[in-house]
Amino acid sequence: MEERASVVVVGAGVIGSSVAFQLARMGQRDVVVLEREALPGAGSTAKANGGIRAQFTTGVNVAMSLLSMEILDGLEAEIGDPPAYRKAGYLFLTDSPERFLAMERAASFQEGLGVTVEVLGASEVRRRVPWVSGEGLAGGTFGARDGFIDPGRLCGFFVSMAAAGGVRFAYGREVVAVEPRPGGEWVLRTATGEAFTAPHVVNAAGAWAGRVAALAGIDLPVEPVRRHIFLTGPVRDLPPVIPMTIDSDSGVLVRREGDRVLIAYSNPDEPAGFNLAFDPDFVHRFAEPLDRRFPAVAAGGIDSRRSWSGLYEVTPDHHSVIGPVPGRPGFLLANGFSGHGVMHAPAAGRCVAELIVKGRAESADISSLSLSRFQAGELIHETMVL
Repeated sequence: MEERASVVVVGAGVIGSSVAFQLARMGQRDVVVLEREALPGAGSTAKANGGIRAQFTTGVNVAMSLLSMEILDGLEAEIGDPPAYRKAGYLFLTDSPERFLAMERAASFQEGLGVTVEVLGASEVRRRVPWVSGEGLAGGTFGARDGFIDPGRLCGFFVSMAAAGGVRFAYGREVVAVEPRPGGEWVLRTATGEAFTAPHVVNAAGAWAGRVAALAGIDLPVEPVRRHIFLTGPVRDLPPVIPMTIDSDSGVLVRREGDRVLIAYSNPDEPAGFNLAFDPDFVHRFAEPLDRRFPAVAAGGIDSRRSWSGLYEVTPDHHSVIGPVPGRPGFLLANGFSGHGVMHAPAAGRCVAELIVKGRAESADISSLSLSRFQAGELIHETMVL
């Protein structure tokens, strides 16, 4: 027996739940979200760092961040306390005069697009973050509207509000077949033997997006890549709120997580694959730059029992793929966010819902994020990748 819907969303992480939330707010009825896990947001959303920033070097990334910030500000009263979006700021810093000049150019570009960003000299960086080792500092940039999102809280809000608006969430439903049907409909079959039919399908399957697309005969260049996040022991020599602070020279970033500090560092040599195994020895890759730049954080030690690993969904140019698939009417993509999924989820959900309800994305120009850019060789180059 088939269940009919107007839209089927594959994935109940923060992206899929955002799409469902926006569809419900736009009055779209008969929306079904299929999720392979037993709970929403149990995949990469649950493992995310949760940063949000507008300090990017491509116009589309800046636009997606600013739209997400606007949406989150508008939802603040509905979400309530504790807030899902905390404006603690992002601070990028460097010892390199050449890199500092690039930061200044990036800040000028960002300001031209409406980003709140300050260029800081070495003395101002030391004043704001005296706990950072900065004898050789050249300077940095600070975004006051940047900060952190609580991934679970945001995803939970989207799910609860979408469900209140009539969206049905079906858990434990791994999609194993996607078939086009004459007349412009799609049939999705699950491992539990159910079938769901709809004229619109949204692939929001995160790290599994490539596999879901392949079921529909679509070549989607999204690969899963493991990333580690470490928590220190209690750190009492830092203020209770600090900006997300990034040592641009090494790639090590830190932020507060309660009375501890969260540390992230991306391994450029990590092979693609569904490897979720946590490697406690990974800490040795960033121990030296952590101790050099953030000695107060390093002094807290590493609590491997509270640290974890998860999956990025990465595209060749580290930009998402949002929009319809050429030659596959009704099949839409919201994939490949390359570490920016939580921060761009509000914007992506709005844009995808607009494509379905209004026929075009009105809130942001997402034309450069089309799947066709890969075949056309029109990749987008972002230099501020973490």
